[in-house]
Amino acid sequence: MTQVALYLAAPPESQYRIDQLHGLLDDQERIRAARFKHDEDRRTFITAHALARLTLSAHTPSVAPCEWHFQKGQWGRPHPTNAEIGDLQVNLSHTSGMAAAVVSRGTDVGVDVEWARPDDWIFETVDTVFSTDEIASLLRLTETERRERFFLYWTLKESYIKARGMGVSLPLTKISFAPSPSSRDIVLELDPSIKDRAGEWRFETFRPGPEIHGAVAARTPAIELDVTWPTVH
Repeated sequence: MTQVALYLAAPPESQYRIDQLHGLLDDQERIRAARFKHDEDRRTFITAHALARLTLSAHTPSVAPCEWHFQKGQWGRPHPTNAEIGDLQVNLSHTSGMAAAVVSRGTDVGVDVEWARPDDWIFETVDTVFSTDEIASLLRLTETERRERFFLYWTLKESYIKARGMGVSLPLTKISFAPSPSSRDIVLELDPSIKDRAGEWRFETFRPGPEIHGAVAARTPAIELDVTWPTVH
């Protein structure tokens, strides 16, 4: 059983606390934060990246949150480069009003959180991100069920490609999910072009708020998700 630690945080309302979290970031993260036009988006970005640093330090106390250094990989995913990182894996995600970070040792891991917007634009993307089986399953559902299933598939796909560290370089239509009819497990099917073993992956979903969907992916035979809401306000 592989333990995956999931940390969740909403952006603090206090500007003083946001400034404190901002102080944990490095120069590149601060530049990226400054590019956001909307204050809410900037606060969420700051919270997410500070949360990742606080999470790493919680598992590696010898390194202060502000002392972590990151380098982007081939497909743009940032990786900690501190020697103390060892086999610790980390991934972060953020959406409107919510930040998430996951860590695990010696296991590829990814997380995604999405705010379920109350409009219909999402369904215009199905042909480019969903497999034919996923689309067929969506069409069999009621409108309310379809929206729930859309975000289930979406967050699962995002968590998987983030755990792989390859992002959208992987063709999403070749990655297919379905709820298992006999258990709470998620069934993953991969086209041979993906060059991966679907059976090596396990998934957990979570709902930190009524309008927020989330999923965690880990390359492991079995996963135990430990959820924590650390104090960031």
